[in-house]
Amino acid sequence: MKKVMAGLLVGTMVLSLAACGNSQGSGTTESKETSAQGASQDNSATKETEADDAKGKETAAKENGKSGEDVTLYVSSRYGADVPDEEFYRKKVEEFNALDNGITVVMDNIPPEAEYFDKIRTSFASGDAPNVFIEYGGSRTLDYVESDALLDMQPYFEEDPDWYNSFYPSMFGDLKYEEYPGTWGVPFKSYTVPLYYNKEIFEAQNLTPPESFDDLLEVCEKLKTAGIKPFQVGEHDVWRLGHFHNNVVIKTLGADAAAKLADRSLSYDSPEMIGTYQVIKDMVDKGYFGDDIINTDYNTEKSVYADGGCAMRWDGSWYVSEIYGSDIYDKTGVVPFPYINEAYKDNAQGGASDMWFITKMDKSEEEIAASVEFVKFVTSQEYYAQNNEVAAVIYPAKFEATANTPENPLLDDVNKIVSGYTAMQTDLQNPDPDSHMMDTVRNALQGIAMGNTPEECGKEIVDRIAEYAE
Repeated sequence: MKKVMAGLLVGTMVLSLAACGNSQGSGTTESKETSAQGASQDNSATKETEADDAKGKETAAKENGKSGEDVTLYVSSRYGADVPDEEFYRKKVEEFNALDNGITVVMDNIPPEAEYFDKIRTSFASGDAPNVFIEYGGSRTLDYVESDALLDMQPYFEEDPDWYNSFYPSMFGDLKYEEYPGTWGVPFKSYTVPLYYNKEIFEAQNLTPPESFDDLLEVCEKLKTAGIKPFQVGEHDVWRLGHFHNNVVIKTLGADAAAKLADRSLSYDSPEMIGTYQVIKDMVDKGYFGDDIINTDYNTEKSVYADGGCAMRWDGSWYVSEIYGSDIYDKTGVVPFPYINEAYKDNAQGGASDMWFITKMDKSEEEIAASVEFVKFVTSQEYYAQNNEVAAVIYPAKFEATANTPENPLLDDVNKIVSGYTAMQTDLQNPDPDSHMMDTVRNALQGIAMGNTPEECGKEIVDRIAEYAE
């Protein structure tokens, strides 16, 4: 275990370097990748102080012989932004803390993905992991499974089949590993990544929403000629091109390309993959992605679109919840991400995104039992039904909508899009056996926006794979 934890610490150092503008954010995620950097740092500092205070109280309680009577859980997430879905989560945690169950949850909410995921890996490497935390699953949590740090949820699902059966079966793909039987987390959110467009701009320019990628390129050129930005990409956070590339690969090579990349039967420097990087380079070089995308963050990207400064953006289905009730909501239409190879028209990025994981390493039986109780609370059908009243998104579980659920035609359109898909894949790197792959690929893709060639992008990824294999 010491060897694996040391590996996690090395991974943390790598992530810290990548986070000088970075990433994921999983980012799936996707999620979500929200809130201004400065505000979030203040928030995270406050939360860390709260966590330290709670730890002091817990220590004092143990010294006074009260251990076992009350349990304090430290729960880490990215849900600190002022968006309905995340505000609802924080409210429900407060409700949970008001229950007479002897459990107190201390929230540590860090909105910037790079900062959040870096802190999680650091906490495991230092032996101070939270009781419950959010991650994306797949290769990103494989290190934790290998080190026997996570709780296998399968026995708890078997004890409560109604809970297990409330989730769609497809939501568990990134929570299972062939070499480690079990179910290593619980789905919390799900998503897809469609193309959003400003209906007023499209109508004024007599444009039809694109169906194929050729259609998209034609639309981009017409918009540019008219002096309108097609997109304004916020790549400063090092994941926006990652989501774009996921869809390009899936729409070119199919959703099963993820498995082929994972077992290396499809190489990241193959002609097929070089072609997908070329798509990004062409879009960057033609100015279709907007101005200074490296120094533009995700929040700015959204603001530019909301203000009519660009005509389109791709984003997760969570975006519908973020703009619900705003001026831009009524102006926004949505279509599937344009296909490149018609054979994979109905393949798309999506599936389960955020997952809850429970740490068992260095945790008491009381803490583990309380952690399970908390996770069941925030993944219940009641939770989702209430969340749907204020922040309608795509959910990983089945539930009955309440009478208080407002109409949401844009979300209805997203759900219609999803219902037409025959295959979905979360981030391409989620099935990968190497936990560094998502950050490696996203950093290489950002390099294209900084002037690297598609060939250099592929080489950078393959070289990094070789380095980690040594």
